[in-house]
Amino acid sequence: MYGSSVAWWLSRNSDFGGSILVVERDMSFEFTSTSHTNSCIRQQFSNPTNIQISQFGAEFINNFQSFFDNDPRVPEIHIQSFGYMYLADTSEFAVTLKDSQAIQAKLGAGTQHMTAAQIKVDYPFYMVDDIVAGNHNRINEGYFDGGTIFDWCKRVAREKSAEYIENEVIAIDIKNKHVTV
Repeated sequence: MYGSSVAWWLSRNSDFGGSILVVERDMSFEFTSTSHTNSCIRQQFSNPTNIQISQFGAEFINNFQSFFDNDPRVPEIHIQSFGYMYLADTSEFAVTLKDSQAIQAKLGAGTQHMTAAQIKVDYPFYMVDDIVAGNHNRINEGYFDGGTIFDWCKRVAREKSAEYIENEVIAIDIKNKHVTV
């Protein structure tokens, strides 16, 4: 996914005048982490940069076609927003969750901090006897079709002259612009 994503982003950048080579150890992608991922996304971080990266990721996923110039071949992709719930079993961790939620909220994430009683009301099937609090966000948190995103990044990068080879990079000489495979 990383190689194809970088290749696609470079291929659509009018200021980039170089050539693009993606070196892949496994062109079947059977043993790559991309084919084994659950393709999930969340915004529940304590670092603002990580939250903003995820928010851009959600924008990219939910507006996938527009990033591909509304190419009619490109399918719509959306996040199946079931959300994530992080639970605290100590008062100290509940404070950490509450502090993180405040950062997330300042950046526009839909995370809410919940007491154990609030969790029990919204999710009566949860056992919360040993829970103090939790954070939950059902907006742009969940899973998406990462395989289709990967396929389209790879396809369009190739259409725009990115070259793919099966091999392994063993050295990169940035000064002389040389990759050894």
